[in-house]
Amino acid sequence: MLVVGLILTFTLILWLVKKAVPIGLAIICGGMVLALFAGFDPLKIIKIILITFTQKGTIYLILTVILINILSTMMKDYGIMDLMVEYLEKTFKSIKALLFIIPSLLATFTATGSAIIAAPIIDSLGDRVGITPARKAAINLYVRHAWYFILPIAVNLVNASFIGNIPIRTLVKAQFPVSVICLATSYLVFIRPIKESSVPKKENKDNEKQEEKVVLKALFYTSPIILSIMLVLWMPTYIALFLACILTFFIRKKNSSFSKIIFNKKYIPLVLAAAGVMIFKNIIENIPQLKLLLEQILSLGISLEIIVILMTSIASYVAANLTVVIGLMYPLILPLVAPEQVVPIAALIYTIGYATYFISPIHLCQALTNEYFGVSMKDLYKEYKIAVPVMYVAGLANYLFLRGM
Repeated sequence: MLVVGLILTFTLILWLVKKAVPIGLAIICGGMVLALFAGFDPLKIIKIILITFTQKGTIYLILTVILINILSTMMKDYGIMDLMVEYLEKTFKSIKALLFIIPSLLATFTATGSAIIAAPIIDSLGDRVGITPARKAAINLYVRHAWYFILPIAVNLVNASFIGNIPIRTLVKAQFPVSVICLATSYLVFIRPIKESSVPKKENKDNEKQEEKVVLKALFYTSPIILSIMLVLWMPTYIALFLACILTFFIRKKNSSFSKIIFNKKYIPLVLAAAGVMIFKNIIENIPQLKLLLEQILSLGISLEIIVILMTSIASYVAANLTVVIGLMYPLILPLVAPEQVVPIAALIYTIGYATYFISPIHLCQALTNEYFGVSMKDLYKEYKIAVPVMYVAGLANYLFLRGM
């Protein structure tokens, strides 16, 4: 019955996600089905849900996810983001540098589908050096997403930290080589072959002092992002983000309703998703038979790595959402492994899941970017022929390295 319950749970969650049901609600529904097949009565399920909302981990996760999106919204609505991009363009004279820096910085805007924010800028820069729409789309997507293995304010990494009970600094350190390899690949494959690298200079009498002011303004308007990323490695994520939000408020350049930014309906699905994965985690932790079941599967001679890669890849490609994958796989797999192997397995799930999610046709960032540039999936996959295999190989090699440490 538990095997049937697991199959139905995975199937239901993936089906609901494809039907555009909010991710959090889909995960909660799946968790309830699994709990019923495990023999839980309704009162026990309700008790687990209520306890979840009183746990510090759930509260901190929800607070962190909300603050990440509040910071992104504040920077956009208060005009900080536009000024940041403007002064970065004035600071860097190389189009190659800008093609790398712009999507990298805008990667901190982590709302679903927000890769589209950088698309017009990449489009304009790409026109100056004559690159194809498919190459523009690939740069916009690959450079941005290469950071999400280590970006400490990325929602998926925050989720992984809380669900896996792994300090975010530990995950950043563990996955750092993957991000570096992918970022280097993005430059070598997509940007380095570009011939022209200079932004045309405007005819003016800018002196060194004026150039210094431009650089300082670029740093000034980038400061909320820099502050949050620096602080998050030394203090709880929600505190670092809160301080970055305060800084953004004081350096704002446009007036926008503060209440509309804070009390925004778009945060509700995010809260539901955070709560959903924690509820599912607690349900799984209350089913000891699951551990026995997976141990029996492993006793058949099937390696844990093969199980992890297959299950993660299927779920990632179908759901096109890493929150779903982490919410399913971390509670199910991590309790089975020895303490010293928790981080390597967690990194394997994250990196393989992310690589598969990245190429999924229903990955929203990819769908929106393709639509903006008028690019087909076939054309985009041609651009990925080197970069995406590198992402997979980097994830696997990193796991072998971590496992052997």
